[in-house]
Amino acid sequence: MSADNTMTEATVETTVKTAPDAPPKSFLVADCGHTNTTVALFDEAAGSYRLIIRATVPTTAADPWANIHLAVRQAIQQISDITGRTLLNPRGDLIRPARASGTGIDCFAAVISVAPPLNTILAGLFDKVSLASARCVLKNSYTRELDAFSLADARSESEQITSIVHHQPDLIFVAGGTDGGAEEHLLNLIETIKIGALAASEIKSPHILYAGNKDLRERIRTILGENIHLHVADNVRPTLASEHLGDASRLINELYETNKIKSLPGIHDLSTWSASSLQPTAQALAKIVGYFASLQKGRVLAVDLGSDQTTLVDAIPDKKRRLWVQSDLGMGRPIANLLNKVQTSDITRWLPSAISEAETHNFILNKALHPQTIPSTEAELHLEQAIAREILRCVTEEARANWQGSKSAQAAPLRLLLARGSTLTGVSRPSQTLLILLDMLQPTGIFSVAIDTYGVLPALGALAAHEPLAAVQALEGGALANLGWVVAPTGKGQPGQKALNIVLEAEEAQRLEVEVEYGTIETLPLLPGQSAKVVLKPARRFDVGFGPGVEQTITIRGGVVGLVIDARGRPLDLPADDNDRQTLLRQWLWDVGG
Repeated sequence: MSADNTMTEATVETTVKTAPDAPPKSFLVADCGHTNTTVALFDEAAGSYRLIIRATVPTTAADPWANIHLAVRQAIQQISDITGRTLLNPRGDLIRPARASGTGIDCFAAVISVAPPLNTILAGLFDKVSLASARCVLKNSYTRELDAFSLADARSESEQITSIVHHQPDLIFVAGGTDGGAEEHLLNLIETIKIGALAASEIKSPHILYAGNKDLRERIRTILGENIHLHVADNVRPTLASEHLGDASRLINELYETNKIKSLPGIHDLSTWSASSLQPTAQALAKIVGYFASLQKGRVLAVDLGSDQTTLVDAIPDKKRRLWVQSDLGMGRPIANLLNKVQTSDITRWLPSAISEAETHNFILNKALHPQTIPSTEAELHLEQAIAREILRCVTEEARANWQGSKSAQAAPLRLLLARGSTLTGVSRPSQTLLILLDMLQPTGIFSVAIDTYGVLPALGALAAHEPLAAVQALEGGALANLGWVVAPTGKGQPGQKALNIVLEAEEAQRLEVEVEYGTIETLPLLPGQSAKVVLKPARRFDVGFGPGVEQTITIRGGVVGLVIDARGRPLDLPADDNDRQTLLRQWLWDVGG
């Protein structure tokens, strides 16, 4: 970057306009989640596409309704009631295309995350080679790992067969053996899987996906025979040093759509409204994040803290985006699974005031039973946010540990951090959300932060497939809330030691010069849309992304929170003493305006 570097705000800026001879089109996009269903209306306003309105209602996929279509119609009817625009006919069907009178809609699309995950058993040779690659494939979609077979598995063949029959998996994913490599152990494993699959088929016949040594494909087809659903993908680990995950990921996504999404109650009625297949939410989110990476010409990181799963997307321009879907951790029913991954004390360490471990435990179990509940006190809000921190920590640590060859991508400078999920976007003080993200993701450098306040990011990913212009202009029109910018230097120091000086010169505001000490977090006021020149003068041992001690001048635009300087160090170091730690957490909340 040059010394006079201009940083654009998180929202999209584009000069693309509607072609004068193109008729305006209107779009409805539904996002069907486990807890809530959101429908967004995009239409032309003032010469370009905008998010006009969105409505959110409880999802109706479960009993007593057992019809996903009902919630979508309810949300559409809310939009009609508020706007006065008739979108449904008396039978409850969507009016398409839009009429000259203003009724109806031109295009409908939907993204789906309410379908249950694809229950999977993994099979491979080595845990840290083929199974590690296979797990990365699974995390590209909504899957749940039930069991894993490998050479390190001490169970007998009969015990492995019993596991298949007991778990009744939707899929058995077999990986292992470099091309031209191991054969005997892999073929023995296939024999075991065949017996288990045939035994399980009396109740539920699993699909078999083979993505191992390509030289064994025909022999495996012969062993499994015609009575087993076999799918073959490129070897996920053709050599010890290379990974090819794309083909297997594509097949698993197809199996998820065929076996899970298409079996949802009411999905047929919904699919008749859409001109294209209904997309999984995670894939739609990954598409729009990849677009942001190209737009920002830098790395973009997105987190979606959902009700029944947590999704992480890491994208850099002109490179393959990395997607990680954790289907066993979310802020809804799976929240109880967090107790199997962390100690209760790991959660309570993030609380600015004392709450007993028993209270924390009970809160988590109640939230699992009633995922639609919201915090009713400040203490409950802090507890829910502490839980969110630990969920994000678990997911990001597992993703980064498993992403092969991701060191260069993770080392790339972060330009934009995106967040969605009601726990992160539904708070009255967005600075609390920003602090959660900084605490758990611990990014460094200079980057902007935006949140999906209206819950439409995946919808825009789906919309882009129909009309890229509409998605671009909707983002430009404020579909996201820009929180502001963060400067997070790297380097170690002593508390009280100067980390960097900041000089901020904003439009129609007084010049500010601030010295930031190591171990602190500071917030400088910068109103949304307000332009400012910022001079960063790091101390000799600290680096804001241009080298230790290298001064840098940037131009940015303000956001809801402003400009945050996070000089707390990486990784964060919390005091062991309860009182000291709680005092420090309260100070951090105060310093960011939370």
